[in-house]
Amino acid sequence: MSVSENLPTPNTPPFSDVTREMRLRATSTGNSHIFGSFWIDESEFALPVGAIREVVNEPSVISAVPLAPPLLKGLFNLRGMIIPVIDLRTLLEFPEKPDHDSPEDQRKVAIIENGDKCVGILFDRAGEVLNEPGSARVNFRAGDEGIKDVVIDGVLKLDNGDRMVQILDPYEMLRIERVPQAEATELAKSQKGDLGKRLSCVAFQLGHTYCAIDLRYVQEVRDMPPVDKSLIAHGYIIGTSNLRGQIIPVIDFRSFMGDEPAFKLGGDALSKRKMLVMKSEGGVIGLMVFSIDSILPFFESDILPFAKLALPRGNIVKGCLVSEKEHLIMLLDHDRLRSDPGLMEAALICQEVHTTGTADTAEVVETKRIIERRTFILFSISSCFAMDTCSVSEVINKPDALLEPPYALEYVEGIINLRGELITLINLRLLYGLDPFEGEEQKVLIFRHNSQKYAILVDSVDEIVMTTAEHVSADKKTGFNEALRSASDDVSGVLHVPRDDDSNLLVMIMDVEALVARCLKASTKS
Repeated sequence: MSVSENLPTPNTPPFSDVTREMRLRATSTGNSHIFGSFWIDESEFALPVGAIREVVNEPSVISAVPLAPPLLKGLFNLRGMIIPVIDLRTLLEFPEKPDHDSPEDQRKVAIIENGDKCVGILFDRAGEVLNEPGSARVNFRAGDEGIKDVVIDGVLKLDNGDRMVQILDPYEMLRIERVPQAEATELAKSQKGDLGKRLSCVAFQLGHTYCAIDLRYVQEVRDMPPVDKSLIAHGYIIGTSNLRGQIIPVIDFRSFMGDEPAFKLGGDALSKRKMLVMKSEGGVIGLMVFSIDSILPFFESDILPFAKLALPRGNIVKGCLVSEKEHLIMLLDHDRLRSDPGLMEAALICQEVHTTGTADTAEVVETKRIIERRTFILFSISSCFAMDTCSVSEVINKPDALLEPPYALEYVEGIINLRGELITLINLRLLYGLDPFEGEEQKVLIFRHNSQKYAILVDSVDEIVMTTAEHVSADKKTGFNEALRSASDDVSGVLHVPRDDDSNLLVMIMDVEALVARCLKASTKS
């Protein structure tokens, strides 16, 4: 074990000093009389040492799970393994503990395992190693009054009955309803040798939960359009939206995941949300989410597995990814999502109720969308720009800390240490002589040019648009305001993005080669 504590009794070995060898020896000899004790307030509990894998400090980041029971605090990443954490205070009906400010008050998590399943138990502080021989034990029969009666297996009476230690049944904890169980397998570093194809996903927020969908299966990401009331609206289907002539059902994705009651139309809440457009087996649907957090690269080997969640919609979770800030992001299984009966039915009914044209017309439209399709990321720096996703590596939040470069170029914000790779961050506002940014958190768009990575600091990342060559114009002067005339040399053309009011948003397409050349030229003059 790796946690050290002061001992309440000097004659007993500390729980935190039990070695893995002792744990294995106790298990292999069939000796179930050795226990590790721990505390909640002034109450002492114990678990069989053979069931304890290790004890760690309470993680700084524990990710929430949609519609989790109160006793499930969330999930955290332990060396490539996703561990669900049960709050023992809530499980055993203790009052909530005030926030801890000092290292001495930091709580611990005991990782218990049975076969290939793991779960973490959160408690206040570690105690000792106890040997049952020489003490009196009273076993309890499982009651039917609740979880508490089931998980408390008995009591050890020590010091002639003056000290009572309640014994917890670790295997009952692994069977608690609606608590996910981690696969007790760690990703070996040797498995990282052949990473395979590099993929990208768009990460978004549902309240306190982070989810992601493989970007290959998302048609576009956009600001939330107006949503109309419809005959098909019920449950998590909040209405329909006109997507450039095509009527699609709009799904409140948080409600679909079972996290809260269905979204109610009205007010200005829609203007603050985003919509992911994807195709189900029944047709095109729109998924309303809270916000688009980032675009993340990943390999199949980066997906951390855990056992099937006994939670609503747990079957569509493929696994977890870990963000730069150690947030756990639930990667959704696209195949299961697109074949979900509820989503398929919503798309099919929407097509029946809102017929927009003949079959021939729809086929022609679909053909045009496939031919020479291009995908762009739209971002803002005073005005709207676009960059072809073929050049984009990922999108992240602006790091809290940047490395200072060994030179003083005005337009360089700093150096990003991205997973051990140093990338120069270019402040486009400084490069183009614009006023400083006055909004909330900025985004960083990382792109690749000639095998070299660069990063640009932008005001926001707004949409992902899939379009065709007919919507791209070579006219570089269209859409420039006076403040951005200096950026005209870094633009390869203009993207015409159709809007719901039949107008076109003119977006300047950033030429990454010209942008890099400008920066290199500026650096030689310094």
